[in-house]
Amino acid sequence: MTNIIPLNHEQHASLKITENKDFTRFKNQHLIPVLVQDFIPLASEFPVVFVKNTETGQFTAVAMMGIKSNINLYCQTANWPAEVMPTSFFNFPLSLVKESEDNDNCFVCIDTDASVVNTHAGQSLFNEKGEQTNYLKAKTDHLLNIAQQHEQTSSIVQYFARKKLLTLKTLNLNLGEEQKITLDGLYVIDEQKLTALSDKEFTELRNKGLLPIIYAHLSSMHQIARLAKMQIAFDKS
Repeated sequence: MTNIIPLNHEQHASLKITENKDFTRFKNQHLIPVLVQDFIPLASEFPVVFVKNTETGQFTAVAMMGIKSNINLYCQTANWPAEVMPTSFFNFPLSLVKESEDNDNCFVCIDTDASVVNTHAGQSLFNEKGEQTNYLKAKTDHLLNIAQQHEQTSSIVQYFARKKLLTLKTLNLNLGEEQKITLDGLYVIDEQKLTALSDKEFTELRNKGLLPIIYAHLSSMHQIARLAKMQIAFDKS
């Protein structure tokens, strides 16, 4: 359950946030949206791929944290098992919400039903004068930074799509004991199209600083085998 509401210094004067790495709220979400800034660090642990919104045609970059739908293999317990995590995980239970689609004004919101929110322990959000604490100021700055990175990520991913570099990929995996699974709806950078680019087009990618992002994405596909092994262990547990 979530109860995401705008943060208010009067209503939430006594609220505190306990920092931890309990991400079980994502245990039923096997695809986690990520930023392009996440590609390189996350590639050592997760496959980073793209998915397409069938209604809008827009693509989103995601980290695969599970083989099967509705099972996030990393978030089943309160102890985050990996050395890396998506940037978006750091700000929970705080988030930025637009006032409306017509303007860019945003509210800092909080999920008051989150287990890390309480009134007795953790980081205070407001001081005795009702002013934001340094903790909340830092979190707000991070949220604003992430919002900018989200816009940048969306722009880059749509650029890949316009250049026709994204291709639909189907993965057939054997999870043992005659259990086979097909993963579809995933898009990846087409390596053949990448190598077929003209010198001008390839230089454009390089000048935009996109080559490290592309290579990190391609390298991350080797983590599919890691997920398959984790899924086999999960199914046996």
